Amino acid sequence: MERVAWHPAFVEAIQMELEEYRDFLEFMAEYQLTSEPLQMDILIVKKEPGVYIGKNIGQIFQHYNVIEYKSPEDYASVSDYDKTQSYSRLYASQNGADTNDMSVTIVVTKKPRKLLKYLSAKFIVTKNQPGIYYVKGDTSDTQIIVTGELPEADNLWVRSLSNALSAGGLEVILREKERRGKAAALNAYIDAVLRANPLTFQEIREKMKITFDEAIEKCGLAAKWEARGREWGKAEGRSEGEALGEARGEALGEARGEARGKAEGQVLAILCVLKARFGSIPQALQDRLFAVTNLTQLEILAGQAAVCPSVDVFSKQV
Repeated sequence: MERVAWHPAFVEAIQMELEEYRDFLEFMAEYQLTSEPLQMDILIVKKEPGVYIGKNIGQIFQHYNVIEYKSPEDYASVSDYDKTQSYSRLYASQNGADTNDMSVTIVVTKKPRKLLKYLSAKFIVTKNQPGIYYVKGDTSDTQIIVTGELPEADNLWVRSLSNALSAGGLEVILREKERRGKAAALNAYIDAVLRANPLTFQEIREKMKITFDEAIEKCGLAAKWEARGREWGKAEGRSEGEALGEARGEALGEARGEARGKAEGQVLAILCVLKARFGSIPQALQDRLFAVTNLTQLEILAGQAAVCPSVDVFSKQV
């Protein structure tokens, strides 16, 4: 799948989550700890140390707050936990800070069961509210935020930073972006969720009966996508689904090699055809398709996708 810029999107998401406290917080993305490539994802510093943050994800905040973000494709391991704790200690030693004036936050999409089991054997781990696990007994107060368990009503932005958004979930995000207008710095966020959920984005466009160009203009991303070779959906003489697959494939080709990029682009085109004909596509079938790298085989599968009587019949050919 296409490489999605999740970290810049998360920086915007957490600022939106804590927007009512923005005057009291300083957000520093990719804070450099040393002259070598060693950096925190985000450092949040209270401008006034005594200010209490009432937002659920910020109630643990002290004066200095280290944030480690794991993208939806990633997970939080014991080594990730230890690394983040080391970041906080290194920052404290370099800046004369007390570790009691620091907090550590690890943000992950799915519940890290192995990590929580490991921590429970060493420290006190409690879940005082949905999606937030507190770890007491380590050097600094620590929380592990599982975005998939957070209540959408309270944490729309970080919960929706996902590659598995429903059409309804994506519509909520786009409506909120439109309501806030240009004042909300959400371009990296919207760019990430659209690129991570291409079929859902296509479904919404079809429902709204608007073109790809109209959609990205509405989202405020026209210039950004044009600069990156934006054409997901517009291509003369080809279907929208084929254009989506090819354009994404071309972008992938630059990062992972031309052959692999074309293969994944062809897979996306096949999925678009199947979705248009039969609706939702089983995840297992999608995974098997992305495992196919032979372009000739994919061309044959593309033809079968257009004429097969059902998804089950097509699935037997993969």
